Amino acid sequence: MSRHYIPLQQAVEQIHQGAIGDVITCWAYREHGPVGFTPKPAGMTELGHQIRNYSSFTWVNSTFLLDWLIHNLDVCCWVKDAWPVSAQGQGGRQVRTQADQLFDHYAVEYTFPDGTRLFAQGRHMGGCWGFFGDVIHGTKGSAVLGEGQSNPRLFKGHRQTSENRIWQYQGPPCQQYQVEHDVLFEAIREDKPHNETERCAYAAMTGILGRMAAESGKEITWEQAMASDLELAPGLEDFTMDSDPPVMPDAE
Repeated sequence: MSRHYIPLQQAVEQIHQGAIGDVITCWAYREHGPVGFTPKPAGMTELGHQIRNYSSFTWVNSTFLLDWLIHNLDVCCWVKDAWPVSAQGQGGRQVRTQADQLFDHYAVEYTFPDGTRLFAQGRHMGGCWGFFGDVIHGTKGSAVLGEGQSNPRLFKGHRQTSENRIWQYQGPPCQQYQVEHDVLFEAIREDKPHNETERCAYAAMTGILGRMAAESGKEITWEQAMASDLELAPGLEDFTMDSDPPVMPDAE
């Protein structure tokens, strides 16, 4: 979706043309208030309850990294024109008390093939600093862009102030969801090849790699993640609404 946002397309093109020099570090942020949770009403099955609260259970949303931060990770990889080769990270529950699996904070350090880093971090707690977007640092400047930033901007140096701004989008408003469909429908009408499956799979795998690193506390390589036989929802194709979900609450 983010890759169909015309202001972002133009910003990334500027970066690829060298506007901020060689990209040396990427930061992906999603910092905001608590994620909601709806208690299970009487008569609802545990499976129905978990599906209803899909953002809170790993087997349904694959964690916050994929459910909420996936587009920002993809934008950073787009800027780098590369996918990570490894990741290490951490996360936990500092204030969240709901009976679910959701970390309320996490941080992942990805390494690209050239050794540069992508740092992804998120937090959903009240009363804390908030920001939703990507910050890119190059050898000559920096950029603020990505999902959550409707007006991507490029800067000379690494202080993102108005006097240091060297580029921002000047075109008409853009609705990326509409553009995404326009491109697809045009390809269908004109019988042109159109396939984003591989890129989407790589972006999803980037999020999965980060989740594995954050939950294990270990450095995980791309090859290790790809070779994993972990199933978050074994036998999903046979579930009915009366089935037990892959994770069940304990006595507490």
